[in-house]
Amino acid sequence: MLEKLKDLNPFRKGKKIYSILRHKCPHCQEGNLFTVANPYKLSTLDHMPKRCPVCNENFEREVGFYYGAMMISHALTTVIAVIVHFTVFHFWGWEIAPHLIFLLSIIIGLFPVIFRTARAIWINMFVDYKAPQLP
Repeated sequence: MLEKLKDLNPFRKGKKIYSILRHKCPHCQEGNLFTVANPYKLSTLDHMPKRCPVCNENFEREVGFYYGAMMISHALTTVIAVIVHFTVFHFWGWEIAPHLIFLLSIIIGLFPVIFRTARAIWINMFVDYKAPQLP
């Protein structure tokens, strides 16, 4: 019974959402996508290893591969902006100052997380998980 419940968990290893939220290699879901785990260390925000340290999956698929992640980032930012807009509208109405202050502070504050998550989503669109073979 517990095994069936574990299979229903969308956040378990083997699912794309696991790799995306944890910023893990989409192929083995063991290695890290980024060399430094803290996204708020801005000097290393975009530093990724060339290959997965665990399964040797190539993270640099081609020149300009991550340009597509900009579209994902734009979509994530738009969703966040809509949520912030409706939240601020609910409390303050149509006043422009609270909208701009909240929106800009949230977007700037979440930028490193959005940037990395967009890259994780993008590479997960092209690489499938492969469970390790047992000896």
